[in-house]
Amino acid sequence: MEYGDDGHLRSAALKGVRKLRGLSTQDLAARLNMPLRTYEHFEAGHGRLNLDYLHRFSEATNSDFYGLLHAIAIGSPAFAVRTADNKFMTTFTIFLQAYDGKMGDRIRDLDARSLIAALGEMFDALAEVGGQRAEEAESFLDEGREDLAARRPKPGR
Repeated sequence: MEYGDDGHLRSAALKGVRKLRGLSTQDLAARLNMPLRTYEHFEAGHGRLNLDYLHRFSEATNSDFYGLLHAIAIGSPAFAVRTADNKFMTTFTIFLQAYDGKMGDRIRDLDARSLIAALGEMFDALAEVGGQRAEEAESFLDEGREDLAARRPKPGR
């Protein structure tokens, strides 16, 4: 399916996750503590991407914030649904944050071929394995999420 813009992609991703969780728009508006019309506007993909709303949505649906962002980036709303339970992109982002801290400016020295080879191997291995044990993953995600949240800028107004 082709989407006209990122608003349509965002809308499809949000609706997919909401339906996965069996929630109505009224349920989510209440969980997000916002008027129903405001939530409907957000879910319809109107206006600019609001990261605060997206964070609140992912918390209210126990889904993957980074999976939602990347679903838009890669043009696959289904990716948000696929990552909602296993928190694939939150896990990836936790490791990416640690890698950035470890490597710093040396990241600039990496050539594209090395990145392609390393990431290709990683994704090939994941395709073979299929996933991690749920208990270990949940513990890792809880700790990593706390660190990510501590470093995330607070919404300003």
